[in-house]
Amino acid sequence: MAARVDRDTIRRFWRAQESQPKARLTHSLRGFTACTRHPGLGDTLVLSALPRSAARVGETIGIYAQTSSFATVCAFNPFYDGQAGTFWAMTDRLLHTCDLGGGHYIQRLERAWGLPVDPRPRPCLVVPGAGPRARRVVLHFGPGGEENTRAQRRLVHPRAREIYPTTREAVQRFVRAHPEMEFCEVGDRFSGLEGVADGTGLPLAETIRRMAACEYFIGINSGPMHIAAALDLKIVAIVNFPPAQLLVLPALADAGIYDIEWFYPQSVVLHQDAEGPLVPRVSLDALERAIAGEIYPYWSNEYLDLIEEEHALHAAGPLVPVNGGMDV
Repeated sequence: MAARVDRDTIRRFWRAQESQPKARLTHSLRGFTACTRHPGLGDTLVLSALPRSAARVGETIGIYAQTSSFATVCAFNPFYDGQAGTFWAMTDRLLHTCDLGGGHYIQRLERAWGLPVDPRPRPCLVVPGAGPRARRVVLHFGPGGEENTRAQRRLVHPRAREIYPTTREAVQRFVRAHPEMEFCEVGDRFSGLEGVADGTGLPLAETIRRMAACEYFIGINSGPMHIAAALDLKIVAIVNFPPAQLLVLPALADAGIYDIEWFYPQSVVLHQDAEGPLVPRVSLDALERAIAGEIYPYWSNEYLDLIEEEHALHAAGPLVPVNGGMDV
């Protein structure tokens, strides 16, 4: 087994990066309703974390998304109270224009709202009576969000969010090698993998319930990956951007690495194009090692506290909660 990643490897990488020049948000957005202009399931799920974060300190936060998934996501969120304040803040605009420090998208929003930052970021979905999950694996390979995917393939990677034939074969070999595990695929279209139950084409609520009965998620950076994070599944994300050498989690700074704020630091990441310091290239062996807890972060929380330990190096520091309105 390879030596475990040293925490200094992560620190050195981020200390070598230049933070993005952005405006400092000098006041928290406590009292603002968090909303988004983007239609993606992931965008809606990110918002779902904030009412739970506020409840930890005895407060409430309004959220809203004009998406087809919003009502379903909120139905699984016991902290959502349906309230919306007078002032609203667009989370996607905040992310791209304001200095919210490093970390996952959820952690950056927690700072913006003056809340304690959860070192293990995840959306909020609660499925009562989900049942046993051991050795059950949910797969998802369809990109969804066709307009966003087309833009990414034009501007970021020509095969963005695509599962390569070699990756598909590695997953198929993994399925065949593990008859003791149960495999189910979710999403819009079934891949046709042998030994995998077809759970595609289902309503979102049923997809959430099915995923709640699983232990692992294997698939692309997608809406179902965020469902998996909310349900605390062990995630193996298969990606081809950002470049493998830049995929160092936790993301200790806002250094302009495309999409890194969407990756959960508690998840394993496998890359389809190359290897990086923390990210192996996808293969049957890598999948075996990932499930066995032999690939960073080893299904461990031991690296998660780095996000706040290093926050002062690149961010403006804690925000000061205030009341009143701001034009955001």
